[in-house]
Amino acid sequence: MSADTGVDEARPQVGPEVPELRVESVSVRFGGIRALDDVSFAVQPGSVHALIGPNGAGKSSCFNVICGVYKPTSGGVQLGDTALTGLPPHRLAGLGIGRSFQNIALSQHSTVLDNVMLGRHVLTRGGFLAGGLRVPWVVREQRVHARRAAAICEFLGIADRLHSRVDALPYGVAKLVDMARALAVEPRVLLLDEPAAGLNAAETAQMASTIRDLRDELGISVLLVEHDMGLVMGIADRVSVLDFGRLIADGPPEDVQNDPEVIKAYLGTGDDEES
Repeated sequence: MSADTGVDEARPQVGPEVPELRVESVSVRFGGIRALDDVSFAVQPGSVHALIGPNGAGKSSCFNVICGVYKPTSGGVQLGDTALTGLPPHRLAGLGIGRSFQNIALSQHSTVLDNVMLGRHVLTRGGFLAGGLRVPWVVREQRVHARRAAAICEFLGIADRLHSRVDALPYGVAKLVDMARALAVEPRVLLLDEPAAGLNAAETAQMASTIRDLRDELGISVLLVEHDMGLVMGIADRVSVLDFGRLIADGPPEDVQNDPEVIKAYLGTGDDEES
């Protein structure tokens, strides 16, 4: 137990409760193009929820609305009783929304620890001047955050890479560093943008196991956009399917994968001639 924070530093922490994340009647237009058309779904607390669909279905637009990158034309996003629509991304991080990226957005010439510590910035009290002056309470705070960052890396199995530069890491390990930085904000809801993209079969299996551990051991909610249907159907508690910006299915994986409209729009009908 830390005297500075009053919490156990042996593992990543989450808030006392994980609220429901709700996307409510969200539409997004870019000029005459409608990227999303009245989309609604809910991510239940402590669940893994997958958002899938063919290319151009609106998955990225929906993700960017939730993350505060896009402002919807109509509708909104709620985290429990808190409206997220219109808030900048750094405010969302402070409310417990963490995000990883499909294209790894890390500081390539910095160490793993330094990259993960960037995620702790929203939780720090000391400013630039206090840090530069090495004010004692700020130094203690930084040590606490460094220990927490190390605990997150240990949870993800990359503790042995703490002091390695990111540009020297295998791609699969770098994906875990990106996830570690997202976890560093102590999220209640973790958004994963194609976590298996670019991974080989063994790495994808490990990523699936890691996401299950996040749900089971940390109790946080996970919303992921993913093209790997094996991974999605293996770990998701619920699946929402978009096609041309519309929600065409929303339910348990076993129901969604047998939905005729999903088969037609996303998985294919099997009637097409082979090329």
